[in-house]
Amino acid sequence: MWIERYEPRWHSQVIDLGNAVFGEGYFSEPWFRAQQLDSIMFVAHDDDAAVFGFAHGRILPKGSLGKYLGPDVSDVPTVIRDADIAGNLGVIDVVAVAADHRRQGVGIALLRATHDALIGAGADKLLVTFERGPMAVRVDGMMHSLGFDLWKKLPSYWRDKCNRGEFKCVDRQDRCVCEAMLFRKSVY
Repeated sequence: MWIERYEPRWHSQVIDLGNAVFGEGYFSEPWFRAQQLDSIMFVAHDDDAAVFGFAHGRILPKGSLGKYLGPDVSDVPTVIRDADIAGNLGVIDVVAVAADHRRQGVGIALLRATHDALIGAGADKLLVTFERGPMAVRVDGMMHSLGFDLWKKLPSYWRDKCNRGEFKCVDRQDRCVCEAMLFRKSVY
């Protein structure tokens, strides 16, 4: 397994994997995301350059946590709010691993690479968001092993976009049943 920074040659494989893991249209612009200021993206691939995992993170612009989380989150801990105000808050907003590569260390390797790159870029507090639907894997133990604590569960974080049909969630029944799990960590 190789973990490397995202390059355009992996564009279509990342889109295909995102569609398989999250649903069609959820992660449709990897090249655009990777080019954004303070954006960090890694892929996991084999010797044949077949992508079976990816992760995306970024340092949020100063004061933009409210926009990132949306209106459902108002009780932000002081240390997270202070990092947001200072522009030192890193977020890992996507971690995807192909079903046939789960439980083999791919997700944790991608998280570590993204985590370390965000810290190297100046983040001193980190948030990680995970979607949890009926088919989602349990991430609690993995996140705890990396020093993260569960901060909050949000039933509507992705739900509005899913219900509006902005992407076709793989877990969707007649309505969205997913929740978001937000994990947090103070680095310094």
